[in-house]
Amino acid sequence: MSDQPAHQGGEGVVYFSADGGYVVKTYHRPPPDKRKLLQYVIDLGRNLGDDEQYLAWPLGIVDKVNGTSTVGVVTRRVPSSHAPLYRFIYSPVDAAEQFQMGRSWLEYVKMARGTAAAVRTIHGKGMAHADVHFKNFLANPVSGEVVLIDLDGLVVKGFTPPQVMGMPGFIAPEVLMGRARPDELTDRHSLAVLVLWILLLRNVMMSQQCYDPDDPLRDDWLGFGEYACFSENPTDRRNWVPTIGTPLYRRGALSYKVLTPELQKLAEQALIAGLRDPAKRPQAPAWERALAEAYDLLAVCATCHQSFFYPYSVQPAPRRQCPFCGTGMRAPFPILLELLEERAKGTFVPVRPVILGNGYPLFADLTEPGRLPPFTRRGVPVIGQVAWDTRGNVYRLINHSDTAWMLIAGGSGLVRRGESVALRRGVLLGFGHGKRLARIIE
Repeated sequence: MSDQPAHQGGEGVVYFSADGGYVVKTYHRPPPDKRKLLQYVIDLGRNLGDDEQYLAWPLGIVDKVNGTSTVGVVTRRVPSSHAPLYRFIYSPVDAAEQFQMGRSWLEYVKMARGTAAAVRTIHGKGMAHADVHFKNFLANPVSGEVVLIDLDGLVVKGFTPPQVMGMPGFIAPEVLMGRARPDELTDRHSLAVLVLWILLLRNVMMSQQCYDPDDPLRDDWLGFGEYACFSENPTDRRNWVPTIGTPLYRRGALSYKVLTPELQKLAEQALIAGLRDPAKRPQAPAWERALAEAYDLLAVCATCHQSFFYPYSVQPAPRRQCPFCGTGMRAPFPILLELLEERAKGTFVPVRPVILGNGYPLFADLTEPGRLPPFTRRGVPVIGQVAWDTRGNVYRLINHSDTAWMLIAGGSGLVRRGESVALRRGVLLGFGHGKRLARIIE
């Protein structure tokens, strides 16, 4: 282990191992039962499986450093390709510079999904983090991967009590008001704030009022606690910012209305209905699922080339615009289709919408019942591709798979490998036995 600390904080001192693969943290004033608490957390981290990628889980307990008795913990060191998440999302100006250098908003959607996956894993173990915020995640902006750190203080009801309150701006109102201690329900609030900050590049709970001009700390506590208010609450405009809804590249601020309908619903459940009623806050898996499904609702702006959620609910279609540069969408507009799955023999129900445009691939996972888009689609088979037919003035989906597709409505017959089907409203397409169906909505 290096003799020189990499970081010193109020709780302890952090060192890197000699081979650079591990982090060692020793505590200044550990409670008497700290070893017991750490061992409990370590045991719960066994058999994490694929979810281990989202967590820097404690691996062992430190008893001595250079011959001196101490209490500490060892965790894996996150690769140098990762940097603190806040560096990429701290302000819209910083993010806009990242975007203009080629960074894609899809990468931010992936980072948001990773944060939800990390919190979902902890909650699935019956634990709470109690300190979910953008300084406790390390992110790789190229891949969108994130890792949650600072897991040595996890909260397990009846076993390990909260050791921190959280970071101002992310702490649930009831904690700031002294009515609750950090737990899974307060984590849900913190996660909602963080996910929306990653996507919208701002704290949607930031107070625009001054509640104590003489004490900035108390002013923050009141603004995020007793008087907390979602900035886009339709019935309470105290925290409304005039630039919300103006394109980002024109010094505007992204509205939560640029998100998918499902993400908008979760935001409202968490920060309007659930702000004072914690039980109504969405659980982490709901965020993770909605963010995964959001991959397939991204379009690309023809002007600024940024990806964004295609606002298919805006009518008429020419009113749809890029939230980053403000450019209006032009015909031919992307296709909106609905995936359906069989729930009972012969009975299919809608599961989620998908956007397809010129050149878009049709990935194999889209046709598999129960499947969400994987974190990355590298290596996922492409079974079809969309092309614009200028003569027919219609999008066509070309079959690249070895399975014949079946036209169930809006036509008839099979679509074999190398053949294509016109994607007109009302077409119902089957991708083979046991697969999903796709219905063209628009």
